[in-house]
Amino acid sequence: MYNKTVTVFNKYEDQTGEIYWYPHVLSGVDLIVDKAANIAKTGLDSADTAKLHIKYHIDDGKKIIGSLPWLPPKEWERQPNDELSESITFDSGDFFMEGEYPTDPVKDSDYADRLNGNGFYGYMNKRHDYVFLITNVGGPYTLIPHFEIGGA
Repeated sequence: MYNKTVTVFNKYEDQTGEIYWYPHVLSGVDLIVDKAANIAKTGLDSADTAKLHIKYHIDDGKKIIGSLPWLPPKEWERQPNDELSESITFDSGDFFMEGEYPTDPVKDSDYADRLNGNGFYGYMNKRHDYVFLITNVGGPYTLIPHFEIGGA
């Protein structure tokens, strides 16, 4: 448990409408990639295909994941562009994958014509296993400090 590595891709759209993906590699997470296990755990037939549990700790009043401060989605988007790589958020429209991906921001339009023109997410989903759109975010929970993120 809590022995996996994932990369979370935060989606950012700039003033011109260009989309960028900011990858964040997180180690020491719990990733369950088994719809049957998630149905058994939750009792819901509509359970997500993946359930990602991410621990955080508090440092100087901020929620820290690994070495990254977590920010709510709207606060994350309001940051100056050069600070987006230095923090993380979880929001629908973002996605995650099992494993490590380089941490340089990715310009979505660079992938617009690859594999049916579905942008970077479409490219990653067709080229890699275990790529999931974030469908829901639970947390931050405080009793046991963590997030529970559903993916499909």
